Amino acid sequence: MFAQDIMNTDITTISADSSVHQAIDLMVAKNISGLPVIDNDSNLCGLLTEGDLLRRIEFGGGRSAGNPDETSLVDFDDYIRSRSWRVSDVMSASVISVTPDTPAATVAEVMFRHKIKRVPVVSGKRLLGIVSRIDLLRGIVAAPAERTASGDDALARAIRARLQGDLGLDTDAIKVSVQDSRAVLEGTVSSELERRAIRVLVENVKGVSGLIDKLSLA
Repeated sequence: MFAQDIMNTDITTISADSSVHQAIDLMVAKNISGLPVIDNDSNLCGLLTEGDLLRRIEFGGGRSAGNPDETSLVDFDDYIRSRSWRVSDVMSASVISVTPDTPAATVAEVMFRHKIKRVPVVSGKRLLGIVSRIDLLRGIVAAPAERTASGDDALARAIRARLQGDLGLDTDAIKVSVQDSRAVLEGTVSSELERRAIRVLVENVKGVSGLIDKLSLA
């Protein structure tokens, strides 16, 4: 599954030359928390979020009001952001984006790493869609169940492969067998957390009806 499979293409955008008032009206009317900002060629040039707008009240007002003779420097960027009513002055110009063929798992990782709620999907600079957290959740629900070969021996092989591939565990140290679709695991684990991870892995193997845990804690 890729970004293009889960992105929302019904996008509400705003021009960089628009006013902050227009942006707020749009966000309230559409009940959205962020707007992609486009230039005159419809290319993505920024992102305006509710956080950008709320930060306006946090910015200082220039030199300290306590002492008129004080020579504290004005933060020009803060001054512009707190006073300008042009979207281009308030938006975040540094936008984290992905391409249509970016795997959904990578999109989720980007969101988590950068602590953001949405990611624009672009081709070059052209905005194609937006992937939000809820789009990712919908993608998980809609994803087809992973197929696993049937039969006890096939299920055992699938579990062994995932123990090594997903968890990096030594399959020689953990004996796996399947009896009437119920997995039986024997061996030694290093922690209760490892035991839980193994349980989750087995529960996610399609065709396994249960788990008999004979693992011992080292």
